[in-house]
Amino acid sequence: MNKDSSSQQVTINSEIARNAIKQYDFNSVKLKFLKHLENTTFKLSTEQGNFLLRVYCGLQNTVQDIESEAKIIEYLSNCNNSQYQKPIYNNSHNFVSMVEASGIAKPVSILSWIDSPIIGNQVNDLSLFEQLGKLVAHIHNQLANWQKPINFKRPMFDADGLIGSNGAFGYANLGYKYFDNQTVSLFESVYQRLIDFEAVNGKQKNIFGIIHGDLHLNNVILHQNTLIPIDFDDSGWGYYIYDLAVILAKYSEMAEYSKIKTSLIKGYRSIKELSIEIENKLSLFMAARYICLALFLAGKSEEESIKQTALEYIPSYVAKLKDIIAYV
Repeated sequence: MNKDSSSQQVTINSEIARNAIKQYDFNSVKLKFLKHLENTTFKLSTEQGNFLLRVYCGLQNTVQDIESEAKIIEYLSNCNNSQYQKPIYNNSHNFVSMVEASGIAKPVSILSWIDSPIIGNQVNDLSLFEQLGKLVAHIHNQLANWQKPINFKRPMFDADGLIGSNGAFGYANLGYKYFDNQTVSLFESVYQRLIDFEAVNGKQKNIFGIIHGDLHLNNVILHQNTLIPIDFDDSGWGYYIYDLAVILAKYSEMAEYSKIKTSLIKGYRSIKELSIEIENKLSLFMAARYICLALFLAGKSEEESIKQTALEYIPSYVAKLKDIIAYV
């Protein structure tokens, strides 16, 4: 079996997960595999309750990065009685355990489990987008007022961090080799527009700060009529407008897109200021999102667990980019 095959990675990561549990005071543990994509996730059942265990596999998943992600969630969970999947300390009072199996070491974290469904792609109630806009704005406001801890480290999602040579979560350099010259030129034109945007607007506190980075409805749990954001794996420093662009890029082909956009912006503006000038850059940041995802998948396209997804989605992202480029 190929050492890079998806099945062998899951086998090794399952062993890492079992070893990681030893660094916590859990009793009567049972581990259930959930999925293997960028990370490998498990449901951990114990006498103390259920938890989500993640074994990290990405290029940018350093211990310092993951600790910082956990501290973001911990801070938000303490704001105004908000509910989140809270990170769990190990016996060394760290959120991240570096664990080895079969000669391979990977970071592991554990979060509390919320026993409610993810909303997902089937969106029948468009009012959810107004609620989602409010949620995004609350996150932006709360994190803007947060005194960041010492050694805080998260990625930068500006022009370079999104689609520059080291962008797309560290996979852009590999990803650019996947595309023809015409497509690369298209990517570079969007990159230059982002550079121009940054030159004009800078990184002022009212438009730039810590963002979630991936807050569409596949990363939202509906729990007791409340939206709970999950998966802060892509959180980092970025333009607030990018968080809105991520959502709209996800639903741009829906017939109700115009209503979705209106509801989302209405909800956001009910909590946080959003100027017309910045709103008008939504198409630019949606274009950046499509490129970022295409480069990420292209950079990982040789991995067994990603190959089929890359073949399916990369052409779609490039097509969406071409559709929106006239509005950028």
